Amino acid sequence: MPQLLVFGARNLGRVIAEHLIAQGWEATGVARSEETVAAFPGRGLQADLTDRDQMRRVVEQAGPFDLAVNAYSPKGRFGGGDLTTTDDDAMAPYLEQLLPEVFSFYRLVGASLAERGGGTLIQVTGGSARRALPGRAPWASGAAATRALSQAAANELKPKGVHACLLICDGSFGGAGDDDGGKKIDPTELARAVQYLHEQGRSAWTHELVVTPVGDRWTP
Repeated sequence: MPQLLVFGARNLGRVIAEHLIAQGWEATGVARSEETVAAFPGRGLQADLTDRDQMRRVVEQAGPFDLAVNAYSPKGRFGGGDLTTTDDDAMAPYLEQLLPEVFSFYRLVGASLAERGGGTLIQVTGGSARRALPGRAPWASGAAATRALSQAAANELKPKGVHACLLICDGSFGGAGDDDGGKKIDPTELARAVQYLHEQGRSAWTHELVVTPVGDRWTP
């Protein structure tokens, strides 16, 4: 039975787990709060992924897994604010939380899959990984660094049989099963995208996938 390990089990991570569980998967979800862990449809583990020791413990407790997804979102004001007028600590959520989590995800979870000879790693990020928009300079900086870590991971892990991919969600989220008339991303579609990436054959691996709702105005 295939095994999923998902970090950020409250929103998107939960939808991904529910989608795969319905198809016969087993899932382990990692979250910061006891409430989220208790509500997860599979096995739940509580951890702060900025703590390396807790991250190692989670990877060990999860046991063998085939697919790992990091769907954590940084805390703080969305986007971080205007570059010249934002708070002094606007970069903190990205430097102190997001990037250490992404780094640990690729380093520790990637190493676990490499030891077993294969598997899939999927890091989720936003459209700011592709371009910086007004009012989002701090977030765009973190997203760009996330993209760089993902590219390095893809190159380094590929020879070890591990498929590392960056899933860029270029748009705002709607509710599960509802894309708000094509204006928002339906998380269920992202769950299908995750499954698609995992099931790709080795002759045609995707290392970066961008999804955008049809009704969203965007810049290539």
